[in-house]
Amino acid sequence: MVKPTDTTDTIDEWTIYNCHIHTFTSKHSPGQFWWWVISDASRGKVNWIMIPVYALAVYLYFRLLIFLTQTSNSLAVGANQGAQIGYPLMLLGLLILSIPLFLLVALIIMLVVLVVLQVLISLLIRMRSRRMSRETNQQLTDLKNQVARGRSRVMQSNWLYNVLVWINPFRNDIFERLARFLKVSEQPTQWDVFEQVQLQYPEKRTVFVVLPMDMGFMDMGELRIPIEKQHEELLKMAQSPSSGGKIIPFYAADPRHLDIVQRVKDNLAPDKFRGIKIYPNLGYRPDDPNLMEIYKLCMMGGFPVVTHCSPGGIWRYGLSRDVRRANSRPENYRDILDKDEYRELKLCLAHFGGAEEWARHLKGRVAEEGEEVPWVRTIYDMIASGKYPNLYADISYTVFTPKVSGLELDLIDYLKVLLTHPRVRERVLFGSDYYMVERESVSEKEASLLLRSRLGEDLYKQIAHTNPIEYLRLNVPAPKKTVRKKTTTRRKAVVRGQ
Repeated sequence: MVKPTDTTDTIDEWTIYNCHIHTFTSKHSPGQFWWWVISDASRGKVNWIMIPVYALAVYLYFRLLIFLTQTSNSLAVGANQGAQIGYPLMLLGLLILSIPLFLLVALIIMLVVLVVLQVLISLLIRMRSRRMSRETNQQLTDLKNQVARGRSRVMQSNWLYNVLVWINPFRNDIFERLARFLKVSEQPTQWDVFEQVQLQYPEKRTVFVVLPMDMGFMDMGELRIPIEKQHEELLKMAQSPSSGGKIIPFYAADPRHLDIVQRVKDNLAPDKFRGIKIYPNLGYRPDDPNLMEIYKLCMMGGFPVVTHCSPGGIWRYGLSRDVRRANSRPENYRDILDKDEYRELKLCLAHFGGAEEWARHLKGRVAEEGEEVPWVRTIYDMIASGKYPNLYADISYTVFTPKVSGLELDLIDYLKVLLTHPRVRERVLFGSDYYMVERESVSEKEASLLLRSRLGEDLYKQIAHTNPIEYLRLNVPAPKKTVRKKTTTRRKAVVRGQ
């Protein structure tokens, strides 16, 4: 006989802290941001010398298509054996070469059709609004909104990105940046971005550190929306009941604002901005005198600082890769933290040096004379030494690109190795760099779940819950215990008589 028995399991419910996301949109970028989009990453500006090369490549591509088409037509009417063999081969080559062009043209036509539909519906509403009933007018408005959402879905999907990257014949990331910019440009507001990232994580149990971006000194014209407005929007989001306390806003501090120290002093508070974000790739050094004053303010109030620490990312127009590396290298922060008056500075080096530096380290080749130590190794050594107890690193974006060209090892596997050191394990923070990771082939939800699965629950909780609480100095109550009942069965022995 089988009887059901009630038992209980106790499960910890703990909050995930994503310590690195962005919600700024293209509206917060400079008016001439397109120049950055098409810049050469090494030079930091448009490489006009390469423009004729790009034009020549396009010309040769179309000439090759024309040649294959003409050759195929000639072989089609040929009767010899060579023509019978060559004709299908030419058609195959023509088909393969035409696929990228067809895909790009199809996407462009789709977008054009959607835009034209929007315009026509708008004109129809204006011309006939007086004659139409309210119901008909509302139906047209709903149709217009549906068309707009369709266009946004196309722009925000990975189709456009994949096609642009695929057809790029050169070893650069220009098309990649173009696709990312087009995708970002379709985000109407910071709140829309935040609503999307919330969908990637457990509801009601995830908190996000939102990092604004001050692009006002990129030498690309005036910002469409000033940084003050971006900060104001972010703070309003964080304080809104709709966000439910899920937003921890940081303040973007660019030392080139003459009054930046006073701005920071006015905005750092437990009920306002809870930390500082700096981005040296935009054209300044982290030991700028204004920043040194800001660090003192942060130490006095117990506020953390997060800094971009990767060769990649956005940069000030015209700033070469070498200068950007010099501004963002981790040794800069060692020099700061070695000063007695800054030892208490709570600092996070975002991206843990970046995937590029992880790959450079993992390839294990002998360093050339004068070559810089891979940044991931420098950061690891600084934390592991115990000399900088308030130094942290987040893994945003870096491990969200787990497979790197030329490496057999998975970056998540390397992260597990790094976390075997007890000091390092206590100073690594979970972050994703949303929405920059949206250009990858997997969604943020898939990537974060993969990370959680591969690290295991204990390690994931360490970097996504325990360490962020310490870094952000949060007063968090003990995790709630959820009691779940489950029904089991127990067999009762039945003694049969002889």
